Amino acid sequence: MRLFRPFFAILLLVASLSVLSCEKPAPLPEEETMAVTYNTIDGCWQLTMWQGTAMADDTYLYIAFDGRKHRFEMWDNLNSMYATDKTGTFIITQEEDGTYTLSGSYDYGLGNWNSDYRVTLSREGNSMRWLSLSGSNDVMDFVRIEAIPELN
Repeated sequence: MRLFRPFFAILLLVASLSVLSCEKPAPLPEEETMAVTYNTIDGCWQLTMWQGTAMADDTYLYIAFDGRKHRFEMWDNLNSMYATDKTGTFIITQEEDGTYTLSGSYDYGLGNWNSDYRVTLSREGNSMRWLSLSGSNDVMDFVRIEAIPELN
């Protein structure tokens, strides 16, 4: 038993030194973003990824924001093989923690969007991410485009 005490003490010392000498990994730098305002979101956007999966070639969602009027127009074929065109209004709110929330409602009594979204806009202003705040954890990635293409 006496032989194990020094061995155990040395083993404990080596184990504690190895734990103490480990460096914590440096946190990954957060992607730099720009403020989400009516001015910076203004323009045409295409949904490129939903839940981390690229959109199928024959599926699309385009949205054009008019920041001056706080209006949007959206074209998609997510629930149909034909394009649907929806219009409405949107609101951007800056939260106390510095994040931005995007909310919207459709015209013609179609109601509100399914969720409000936490929105981040890349530093260059050419990509945007929406994270659903409804608990569904939907994540949508958009890229800025010059114009909405001709749709059939």
